Amino acid sequence: MPASRRSRSVARASLSALSLALALPAAASFTGCSGGDAPTEPQAAGSSPTFHKDVEPILQRSCMGCHSAGNIAPFSLTAYEDAKAVAALMVQSTKAGTMPPFAVRDTDECSTRHAWKGDIRLSDEEISTLEAWSEAGAPKGDPKDAPASFVPKSPELPGMTLEVHPNEPYVTSGELDEFRCFVIDPGLTEDHYLNGVQMVPGNHKVVHHGIISIDPEGTSASQAGPDGSFPCGAGDVPMGVDVDMGSLQMLTAWAPGTDPVDLPEGVGQLIPKGSLIVMQIHYHPAGTTADPDLTRIQLRLTREKPKYGFLYHLIGNFDDPVNELGFGLLPGPADKDGVEFLIPADSKSHVETQQLTVPAPDSPGAQQMPFPPGTRIYGQFLHMHYLGFDEKVTVTRANGSPEQPKEECLAHAPKWEFGWQRSYSYDAPIETLPTLEPGDVLQIRCTYNNSTENPYVVKALKEANMVSTIDVAYGEGSTFDEMCVAGLSLVYPMP
Repeated sequence: MPASRRSRSVARASLSALSLALALPAAASFTGCSGGDAPTEPQAAGSSPTFHKDVEPILQRSCMGCHSAGNIAPFSLTAYEDAKAVAALMVQSTKAGTMPPFAVRDTDECSTRHAWKGDIRLSDEEISTLEAWSEAGAPKGDPKDAPASFVPKSPELPGMTLEVHPNEPYVTSGELDEFRCFVIDPGLTEDHYLNGVQMVPGNHKVVHHGIISIDPEGTSASQAGPDGSFPCGAGDVPMGVDVDMGSLQMLTAWAPGTDPVDLPEGVGQLIPKGSLIVMQIHYHPAGTTADPDLTRIQLRLTREKPKYGFLYHLIGNFDDPVNELGFGLLPGPADKDGVEFLIPADSKSHVETQQLTVPAPDSPGAQQMPFPPGTRIYGQFLHMHYLGFDEKVTVTRANGSPEQPKEECLAHAPKWEFGWQRSYSYDAPIETLPTLEPGDVLQIRCTYNNSTENPYVVKALKEANMVSTIDVAYGEGSTFDEMCVAGLSLVYPMP
């Protein structure tokens, strides 16, 4: 497939571009499928671990948030019999680093200064405990040694001040996935600041994930049908419907296991009076149900101006060389017609790199991508499609310091997985978060496998009745198109 030269504005990342991609994302704070709080102690040498004493606490902390009744995982781990049946699989997946799904980590080329909120990865000792338990025959142990029964985290938003939902329930059915956008008027007659948000699905059987955005200009209202919704996924958009709503400001995204977006006290995003809310839901009916869904959105709003503002930028998907503003695509190894985004057929480790220079507040670049004075990075969302497997975000500062080094790796996901996307937030005080100042250069490096060694490629070729791989360029579709994007959650001192 020849690379198409579609012009993309980084400040106008479309809702549909995100929609196809987001399986487990969030724009602000997402702690993922978790259970308890504290890591478990490793099993003492010379004794066989048991389920109740040693394994169950690990599963409660890092696994049961997804692997429990009514959640996204295909089986539960809350009962001994369930866990014993997949003991070997647990060892295999945890040793491979594919479970629990938490992609960012320190590597030989990246070591972040701060830990991550909601880090559900297992320690080496915990993985060894699971392995020893499995090799010992997965003994049950004494129920008296068991921790308190697992209680799933409440999906409700603490301190909620407003709850809204679509005009009427929606019914999806059949076998095919569906992307539907719902336009909701929260009735705000004054400016408010959002400090927390949560999406609460009405029908867990079919709601795969959702994205919540603010529409300050109200442009989405004209696209909604009588029920207040419209189709908004690539391939199912009716003629004449414009889903590239550049004025939308993404707030968050939800997937099973997602905790509420719970910003620190004194941090908030401006929601102008008269704003509409656009909620996009990815429905995954799979022939399971035609029951209605009425998903709710819970908001924590205040009229009081916070100390720190919150801002979300999507950076990437440049298809032109770096321009005079410092925005653009760097030269790649497969460029045929100047600098272009092109992943050649049969390439196993192809790299494309995006670059953005932080503009000064009064510069032309700030009109496309504003970075208020004192901006710091609160969290990051990494995104590619099925060919992507490694993404890294770095910054080179114009002026480094001992606290803010000149060269800094912000995040690295060496085993990025399309099916487990999410945002990652630093576990650190705001005053110590990574800074972004005018002249600092952000780079997003994305690496792709467009060969038959990638199981997604094999599956896509089979479904399309194709034999050979093809060149891949930018696009909305997740199968034969690709992207290279980083979403930055930013905080800054309120002027």
